[in-house]
Amino acid sequence: VEERLRLTGVQFDELRCDFDAIFIGVGAHKGMKLQIKGEDLGGVVDGVDFLREVNLGNKVDAKGRVVVVGGGNVAMDAARVSWREGFDEVHVVYRRTKREMPASPWEIDAAEHEGIQFQYLVAPVEVLGENGRMTGLKCIRMELGEPDASGRRRPVPKEGSEFVIEAETLI
Repeated sequence: VEERLRLTGVQFDELRCDFDAIFIGVGAHKGMKLQIKGEDLGGVVDGVDFLREVNLGNKVDAKGRVVVVGGGNVAMDAARVSWREGFDEVHVVYRRTKREMPASPWEIDAAEHEGIQFQYLVAPVEVLGENGRMTGLKCIRMELGEPDASGRRRPVPKEGSEFVIEAETLI
């Protein structure tokens, strides 16, 4: 906080002298849904909720294989925490290339170094399951098209390239 205040020219000590109370709002994080069939199955959890539960000290059912969808810092945190929590394998799928990932480069490198497996140019299509529990994630391979509003090249599905990653958990 002090570093951010310094960049704006405001000193934290000045604020403490000028005010009786200071409120620092760090955000009210909420996870995002994938909006794909099957995401209501058991074993599917959004990254923000997963990280919150771990940080609160709640037990995570870290059995088998987990797939983390995304390329941002929440996805990298979820993948690295999943590995530390004891999942046998941790896979990250991201619909663009490593170069387009919005996560901090050091987070991506650290995740790779820890043994997390990355699949680039891959997007989720459907969560597969039996008896109300996830058994796998149907994915499709992507290729990069023209830039979108973010300036990054837009991922475009490759027809007929679907495949399944078997997994018990999806974040």
